[in-house]
This record gives sequence, structure tokens and C-alpha cells, in this order.
Amino acid sequence: MARRYLADLSIVVVVAVGAIGCSDPSPVAPSSGQPDLPEVMARLAPVSGVYDLTFLSQGQPVTSLTVRQQVILKAHVQNTFGSPAQGGSVTFQYCSRKGPSNDINRADEAPKAECESGAASWARLQTVSVNSSGDAFAGFCCPTIPRTVGFRFKYSSQRSGIADGVSAAKDFTWVPAS
Repeated sequence: MARRYLADLSIVVVVAVGAIGCSDPSPVAPSSGQPDLPEVMARLAPVSGVYDLTFLSQGQPVTSLTVRQQVILKAHVQNTFGSPAQGGSVTFQYCSRKGPSNDINRADEAPKAECESGAASWARLQTVSVNSSGDAFAGFCCPTIPRTVGFRFKYSSQRSGIADGVSAAKDFTWVPAS
């Protein structure tokens, strides 16, 4: 008799738990009034980012231009899941040798290898807010003598959910006009 009572009781408990579980939405399921899990996680700990620097001229990617032409630096920031940054700022930097700047006979701009070796250091070019596509842009104009200049950018998340980071450094070359 005790076994029969326990069997009936266990059936009642299983049915009751099942009914309770199906009657209301889960307390951990997102609702329209609460942020979803990625938003909550982004506030708790920023996710790793991808920081990509490209060079543009007339909207097209380029690796070199002739002297006296402006290059547009484009920073793109996204998380490792492919979603673009929705905020923050980018500080564009160029590799700079010590000494006077804006001297036509002795350029302070240097290739990235000089910054990587410690012979030169990264100098601030401009700080720009990131747009809703995860992009920021700055111009660098217009060397009058051929040269190669190293560039990179530093991303400051300002609590956007993507970790602060630095892009890989890249060289850009101005060649003599033909």
C-alpha cells in the first residue's frame, strides 16, 4: 500500500511540476521590457574586438598614392561575432621621428618599423567618434616628397561593449608623380 501511495504521489508531483513549468514564461527568458543576454553580457564584460585599418582614395582601397594627394584612413571596429561597434572613439596615430615637424627637408613621419623598433614613436593625428557602422575616418594630406608612413589606431570603447584595442600598424607610401 505504501508503494502504491508513493507511486500515485510521484505522478501527481510530475504532473504539477509540468503544469507549472508550462503555464508561465521562464523567469530567465528575455521579455520586451528587459535587455537581451548579449546586452547584459556587454555591460558586464566587454567582448574582444576586431580592429581593421584601411586606406582610401575616392572611396576605393589603396596602398599608395602620388605625392601631394590625400589619403583617407578608415578604422573599422567590430566584435568577434561580426557586430559593428555602436559607440566609442578612435585615435588615429602615425609613426613620428623626434625633431621638428612640418620640415620639408627632414620629414618626421616614419615607416611603422621605426616605431616597432623604438627608433620613433606613435604620435596622435586625430580622435574621431565611431559611427553606427563601426567606422571612423580621418584624412592625411599631402606629403610633398615621396615617403612611407606607418599608421595605426587606438579604439576607446567608452562602455560600448567591445574591449579597448589597437589595430595592427600598416605602412602607406607616397610615390613620385610621373
